[in-house]
Amino acid sequence: MSAKTFISLLAFCYFTKSLTGAYTKSTITQIERRFEIPSSTAGIINSGFEMGNLLVITVVSYFGAKFHRAKIIGAGVLLMGTGTLIMALPHFIMGRYKYNTDAALTNDADNFTVSSTCSFDTKNTVQQLVSGCLKEQAESSPMWVIVPFGNILRGIGEASIGPLGMSFIDDYAHPENSAFYIGCLNTLGVTGPFFGYLLGSLCANLYVDIGLVNQESVTITPQDSRWVGAWWLGYVVSGLLTLPAALPLWFLPRALPESPQTSTLDHPSNQHKDTLSITEIAKDFGPSLKRLLTSVDYLLYLAYSVLAFNAFAIVVTYTPKYLEQQFGQSASKTNFLIGVTSVPGVALGVFLSGWIVKRFKLSLLGSARLMFLCFVTSLVCSMPFFALSCKNTDVAGVTVPYQSHDLLTSCNAHCGCPNFQWDPVCGQNGMTYISPCHAGCNSTQGAGQNMTFRSCKCIQSWGLTSGNSSAVLGQCSRESNCTKMFYIYLALQSLVFFVYSLGTVPLLLISLRIVDPALKSLSVGIFMLALRVFGGIPAPIFFGALIDSTCLKWGQKKCGGSGACRIYDIETFRYLFLGLICSFKAFSNILLWILVTKIKRNVHSDKEMSKDTELQHPGICDPKQENTPM
Repeated sequence: MSAKTFISLLAFCYFTKSLTGAYTKSTITQIERRFEIPSSTAGIINSGFEMGNLLVITVVSYFGAKFHRAKIIGAGVLLMGTGTLIMALPHFIMGRYKYNTDAALTNDADNFTVSSTCSFDTKNTVQQLVSGCLKEQAESSPMWVIVPFGNILRGIGEASIGPLGMSFIDDYAHPENSAFYIGCLNTLGVTGPFFGYLLGSLCANLYVDIGLVNQESVTITPQDSRWVGAWWLGYVVSGLLTLPAALPLWFLPRALPESPQTSTLDHPSNQHKDTLSITEIAKDFGPSLKRLLTSVDYLLYLAYSVLAFNAFAIVVTYTPKYLEQQFGQSASKTNFLIGVTSVPGVALGVFLSGWIVKRFKLSLLGSARLMFLCFVTSLVCSMPFFALSCKNTDVAGVTVPYQSHDLLTSCNAHCGCPNFQWDPVCGQNGMTYISPCHAGCNSTQGAGQNMTFRSCKCIQSWGLTSGNSSAVLGQCSRESNCTKMFYIYLALQSLVFFVYSLGTVPLLLISLRIVDPALKSLSVGIFMLALRVFGGIPAPIFFGALIDSTCLKWGQKKCGGSGACRIYDIETFRYLFLGLICSFKAFSNILLWILVTKIKRNVHSDKEMSKDTELQHPGICDPKQENTPM
């Protein structure tokens, strides 16, 4: 069997894992709303993958390289598929979603479909609040912890794919083909997010309890901040797709006879490794780790990568949420457009990255320079993002005052509206009110999504006649140019991702080529470990907490306590999101410039040593030149 066959199988594993990863990012807002949790808690769910990866990545990358790597990768893929299916489990345990829990109102035993007006019976509201609270405690409160548990299993399973897969390719492929193969592998893997976001778009547009409720009774739309799509469905699909990918890997041989390197790796003198005990192998782990962590070049590379990965983790985790909030788009539309605009640019960039390294036969220094150029250019291209913005929706009492009054004012003071309520309506004055009650509406007309609220005193206070004082369900639309800004942002983001991706293959190759060949698997393992500990785990959590700090109106659970955020201060959100990402990129590029300078000095030093050796011993080549990284 050739290296190409192994790469094809490994590429499918990359596809399924990246599909699930992208789908997970696309469901962040859906999960927040379904479990009524803040963004910081959703960040913990997202970081579960990194936590699981962290538990085993170093051990797998070191010990796995000493045994049958293909079988170990297969076992990891099997665990990935199982963890993905577990992530969908809460949906089948919990009861149906009650999207109007903030108002705690119902005329139905199964759902909350009637919004309160100024004349609503508040005594009945309190009684239903108590009964709803008891039911909520019984069915849903702790269920969200199952999702990160499944994600942790995904992370444990994935730990073998990167380090063992890349080192396997680099060991058994021809040296001139290694970069190209890794580029192709990552290009095929990048197609996974394309389908992941498309799957996320489809599921987000389907109501969470699809098939179990009458869709006509659902009074909210995908644009509503309480809408929850069928978030669980994508995990079932991707989990079932992942499981079969594990089987073929169990039937692959231990070695691939393609490269001259194979003769060295599989020489009889090295075959005794098959019979070494784990204890004997472990004895060399400490010295190997010490050699790795005393390399200045490698430490600089790690420091750069950690800072850059913090920015990357924030981008991939919260970009869908940022676009939804900043431009007032639905999760379905956002995920679809991210998939069709950004992912192809990334795939093309990764492919061209590997092609450029092979076509121009870039050395270690050339690869580092290409990476630096691409990453700096992508940072410069990101600057216009700050100018692409929309204004917050005008929400009475939240983002704008009630004619210079607070949340409760003369037009609705007698209505007894609960402050925790969130059932927004759009008045004919262009103002959004957090409920028909807060708009002072006294009657209703129609049913379902076509319901209209009449005689709204707070709308009349704007000088409108009683005939023009109605409101409809949902928030008012953003300004007309907001959608245009959204499309410009997506186009520019696609360009930024493309330019950044041109440096990805050099980024991976450097981790393999700045260390001793015997330490390749360990270097990738430590590299991924550092990214998880200092980037992948903390970044989504601490930035989720920063997002929470911009919340202007929290949802409320029936039993008390905050739920998911309903509306954010999007200007503060924008400066936090873009500012933090650009800061991480700027500081990481400074470290990358230092690393490039250091590699350049090492190359010049090696050339000087080579000249001295030739002068002293004509005709004898410097052995270092024979092992000069590509």
